[in-house]
Amino acid sequence: MNNIKKILNLIVIMTITNITQANVEVNNYQTTNGVKVLYSKSENIPMIDIKITFDAGSNRDGDFKGLSMITHNLLDEGTAKMSSEDIASIFESTGAIFSTSVNKDQSSISLRSLTEKKYYNPAIKMFLSILSDSNFPQKEIDLHKQRTISSIIEDKTDPGELSINTFFKEIYNNHPYASPTIGFEKDIKKINRKAIVEFYKNYINAGNASIVIVSSLKDDDVIKLSEKISQSLNKKTKINKTKTVSKEKTKEKYVFKKFNSQQAHIYIGGLSIKRGSKNQLPLYVGNYIFGGSGFNARLMQELRVKRGLTYGVYSYIYPMKELGPFVIGIETKAEQAQKSVEIINKMLKDFVSKGPTDKEINHAKESIINGFPLRIDSNKDILNYLSMINYYNLPIDYLNTFVKKISSISKKDIINALQNEIDINKMTTLVVGNEKAKK
Repeated sequence: MNNIKKILNLIVIMTITNITQANVEVNNYQTTNGVKVLYSKSENIPMIDIKITFDAGSNRDGDFKGLSMITHNLLDEGTAKMSSEDIASIFESTGAIFSTSVNKDQSSISLRSLTEKKYYNPAIKMFLSILSDSNFPQKEIDLHKQRTISSIIEDKTDPGELSINTFFKEIYNNHPYASPTIGFEKDIKKINRKAIVEFYKNYINAGNASIVIVSSLKDDDVIKLSEKISQSLNKKTKINKTKTVSKEKTKEKYVFKKFNSQQAHIYIGGLSIKRGSKNQLPLYVGNYIFGGSGFNARLMQELRVKRGLTYGVYSYIYPMKELGPFVIGIETKAEQAQKSVEIINKMLKDFVSKGPTDKEINHAKESIINGFPLRIDSNKDILNYLSMINYYNLPIDYLNTFVKKISSISKKDIINALQNEIDINKMTTLVVGNEKAKK
C-alpha cells in the first residue's frame, strides 16, 4: 500500500498542472446496447476515472423519499459472492476509490484507479461485479437506514439544512424536486429490500445510463471497457418521463419559520431555467455580477462592505433537467432580517430592470474566462464536465466553445435573460429565525 500511496501522491502533483488551456479533446462512442460514451485522454497520468450517470436522482424516489440515496449507498455492501468487507479490501489493496452520489436530478457511480494492470484489473473486475450483481444484504440495509434516520434527525437541528429544505418545498410544491435527497424519516423507515432491488433494476440499467471516462488508456481499450461496463448493467427497462415544472402557477409568497437562533437564515428566489437553455450563459454572467462572484459581487458589496449586515451573502442559478432554482441566500442578525430582505428585493428589481454596467460586464467576462482553465485542470474536473455534457445532451464541444460564447455575451443578452427567466413578481421569501426576524 505504501507504493500505491506514493504513486497517487505523484499523480496529484502531476494533475495540478495537467491542463493550462481550455482545450479538451472529447471523443464519443455508443456501445452495442445503446449507451452513450464520452471519453478524453490524459496522456501523462497513469490513472483512469470512470463515471456512470443515471436518470435516477431523488426525483425517481416515488413514494419512498430517500430510496435512490439508500440504494446507491448500498451498492458496494455486498454481491452474490462477496461481502462488504471483501469489496472494501479489494479496493483498498489496489488503491482504487469507489463512490456514488445522488442529487435531485441524477445519480452516479464512479471509480478511480491506477492503470497498471496489477491494480487496474482487480479494481475493474470488482467494479463490474457491483454494477451487475449487488445483492443488498438485509443487515446492511438496516444499518444504512439507521444512519440515514440519524442524519435526518440531526439536520432538523441545523437551521441551514432546515432553511434550504423548506425553501425547495415552497418553490416546488408537489414536484419531486421539493423533497430533500436524503428523504424523510417516515419514508426511510418504510423502505424494504424489495423496493431497493426494484429501484436497482428499474433505474440503474443500460437504458438509463451514460458513461464518461478520462484516462491514459488507448482509444481501443477505452471502447472495450465501455462495452464491458454497458454489458454489466441490468438490461434496459422503460423509463417513465419525470413530472414537468411550470412557472404558471407560481406566485409571490412570504414564509416565516420559527427557529430558536440569534441568526436569521434567509432565502429569496424562484424558478429559473433548464440546463442547456439559450439564456443559461447570459444568466450565468449576470448572476456572477449580482451575487455569484464572492466579495466583488453587488450583494456582498452592498450588504457586507457598505452596511455591515452580514459576513456573507450570495446568489446562484442551478439549471436542472426541469426548471432549476434561482437562489439568494444570507445569514444576518434576527433584528436585521427584514431590513436585509427589503434591500435585496430593491437591488434585484433594479438589476433585472437596468442590468449591470459595462464595467461590471467586462470585469465579469474577464474573470470567468481567465478562471476557466483552472476549472478543468484535473481529471476529476474534466470527468464531471463530460458527465454533465453527456447527461444533459449538451454540445460535445461545450468546453472548447465556452470562452468564445462568454466573450460574445452583451449587456442586451444579460438583460433579456434576466427579464425572461427571473420573475421578480413571483419570488418566494423564506425567513427562518426567532420572533425578532419576523415581519
